Amino acid sequence: MVSRMLRRKLFRDVRSRKGSLAALVMIVSAGVGVFVGLLAVFRDLDSARARYYQEHRLADFSVTLKRAPDRTTDMARTVPNVREVRGRIQQSVLVDLTGRVKPIPGMALSLPLDRHSLIGGVMLKTGAWFSGDMASEVILDFQFAREHNLRPGDRVKVLLLDRQHDLLVVGTGMSPEFVYLIPPSGGLAPDPAGYAVMYLPHRFMQESCDMQGAYNQLVGLAFDNSRIALKEMLHILKERLNAFGVLDTTPVHEETSVSVLRDELYNLKVTATVFPAIFLGVAALVLNIIMGRMVAQHRNVIGTLRALGHSASTMTLHYLGHGVIVGASGGICGIAVGIWLQYAMLGMYKRFFAMPGIVPHTYPGILVTGFLIALVCAILGTARGVRQAARLEPAQAMHPPPPEKGGRVLPERIPFVWKRLSFRHKMMLRAIFRNPFRSMVSVTACAVATALIVATLCLHDSTYYMMDYHFMRISHEDLTVALRDPRGPGSVSEVAGMPTVSAAEPQLTVACEMTYGPHVKRAAVTGLSDHARLTTPLTDSGKQLVIPDAGVVLTTKLAEILDVSVGDHVRVRPLLGRREETTVPVVKVIDGFLGLSAYCHIRYLSTLVGEEWVTNAILASSFPGSWGTPLMPALKERPLVISITERTRSLEQMHKTIGEFMGGFILVTIGFSGVIAFGSVLNSALVSLSERRREVGMLRVLGYRPGQVSRIFSHESFLLNGVGVVVGLALGVALAHLITVAYNTELYRFPVVIYPSRVAITAALMTAFVTAAQLIVHRMVKALDMLDVLKVRE
Repeated sequence: MVSRMLRRKLFRDVRSRKGSLAALVMIVSAGVGVFVGLLAVFRDLDSARARYYQEHRLADFSVTLKRAPDRTTDMARTVPNVREVRGRIQQSVLVDLTGRVKPIPGMALSLPLDRHSLIGGVMLKTGAWFSGDMASEVILDFQFAREHNLRPGDRVKVLLLDRQHDLLVVGTGMSPEFVYLIPPSGGLAPDPAGYAVMYLPHRFMQESCDMQGAYNQLVGLAFDNSRIALKEMLHILKERLNAFGVLDTTPVHEETSVSVLRDELYNLKVTATVFPAIFLGVAALVLNIIMGRMVAQHRNVIGTLRALGHSASTMTLHYLGHGVIVGASGGICGIAVGIWLQYAMLGMYKRFFAMPGIVPHTYPGILVTGFLIALVCAILGTARGVRQAARLEPAQAMHPPPPEKGGRVLPERIPFVWKRLSFRHKMMLRAIFRNPFRSMVSVTACAVATALIVATLCLHDSTYYMMDYHFMRISHEDLTVALRDPRGPGSVSEVAGMPTVSAAEPQLTVACEMTYGPHVKRAAVTGLSDHARLTTPLTDSGKQLVIPDAGVVLTTKLAEILDVSVGDHVRVRPLLGRREETTVPVVKVIDGFLGLSAYCHIRYLSTLVGEEWVTNAILASSFPGSWGTPLMPALKERPLVISITERTRSLEQMHKTIGEFMGGFILVTIGFSGVIAFGSVLNSALVSLSERRREVGMLRVLGYRPGQVSRIFSHESFLLNGVGVVVGLALGVALAHLITVAYNTELYRFPVVIYPSRVAITAALMTAFVTAAQLIVHRMVKALDMLDVLKVRE
């Protein structure tokens, strides 16, 4: 047990070092806050996802077909591992809202009248279910309805196949299938206002889409939904249903919405482990220095206490108390920071993911774990100092400490340099080289903070470079008009002759199944015309890609998945037209950052689908300042048009959504990095000042002003942290490369982008943090009493 007297001494010691210990508490709080906040967000999102998927029976697989009779669902049920299936109709639509010139593209899905035990069910937010299986009624996605102020009882005009229907909105809802809805136009950000998901009665859609007694998509549940089991099951399903034109088979883990949410949860969990380890590691190193200095200053006190009968274990417990106070304070403050971070991040995620139940919960286990981690980290940080205190015997402790290690430091071994240094600079260098551990901690803490800022700013720049590359350097069209079925050259001439159109260009996009050896991947192949100007894929050197007359050009990620290189031949089976497999040479591999893409000549791709020359998308550009009103009514009159996409809207949506997320992420990272830099710099400077109080007093007596004395410490700090910044910049670049590897997914890849301006900004920020800490040290030097300092007995 620690006596009451030692407890009072402990609190006096803490009060006397409240500034340095408060800075440590800030670092510990940041680490615990990140751990508690991110892990709580992970739990909230993961539990909401699992509950949502289970309650509304998210389908384990889907099979898209050209047309299959209703009776084939019985055939699918006999496939091993298939638990339940249902057929539905999926159809692209155009929504014409009152007051809007441009029609809104969307997707209509059929739902049965009986909503019980529905696979891929819809959770109603407002309104009611369909009144009949042939009713002209619609349930809108609640985000789309909210963006356009649509409510039950309103009416919307929907172009379904080649006929416009006036549908009554009976409800709004949400589905686990569209937690993260990316429009077909591409990009990374959801666009609830620019893309409509809607649900119609099944028989009504069969009649309206010329699908009487048939469906074009099969969704189902499996007994075993592991990747291997689903792959084998879908292979059998594909063989049995191939006569009905199987266009696509998708297991649940390949659904875009599912994979985006899964990747985000994984990143949260990793970040909740790595970031706290960095912060708490720095805190432990700095605390180690403080405790070592405290024990050195308390030698006589320790000797007296030991002589009065206090045991080594008592001394151990007493000095461990400093770490316990720092850890407990940091743990409590960190829990508060974590709860704030949890609420802030969940508010942001609600804008990204359309999922109910995203609400913050309290997890006692996480809070207790975070508190204990803070305690353990702080206690480990005090271990070295505590060990020194416990080893001191009374007779040994009552003697003054041995003098510090003398001798020449490394710079003194270079006479040419040493002779040209001023007195203050020599003092500074001796202090640095004679305290290597403390100097190493200062450099390490500054390097870590610098690396975090550099990597964060580089990630921001990489994101915007990726968007600019896709939407500005490759895509140049103002509008993309998608057609329901491939058409001949006349459709291009028709669009080119419409009002305000200055140029039109054909494009053929076909989903293809590519096979090379054991590797199979489904990707979109885009057919481009000679001298294309509105879509210009770039080579690695930044020049416009020359589209070959034969063969296919793959993006790097797709070539990596297929394990192919230039000169190899892949087997390509288009999921359109005659759907026959053909061997195609790979003529080039180029960079691409969004999705999995491939390019070839439009005429060559047309022959692969069994046509001479066809297009299913027309890119259009307009005369400057003439875009909009005259053209849209003309396009809405064409029943073959299934979507109209504006490139600038897709880009603006990504800038808006991702820009806000990146802005918040940058501010939080810079704030936490500032805590590391400020806390570590302040503590190192205070320890150095404590060790050299007698030197400070002597300099003041000799006539040095407070500013001149404090510059000795500031120059020492700027030198050490300057080295830390240089090392941190290199570490930040390496970390940026690691981040690009971690985010190298099929959906998107981040290029490594490092601008000199970001290096300058990082250096300026770190200088500001170091300067703020030195201002405090300057005030302390100014407040020192010269006579009291000279009386100090080390």
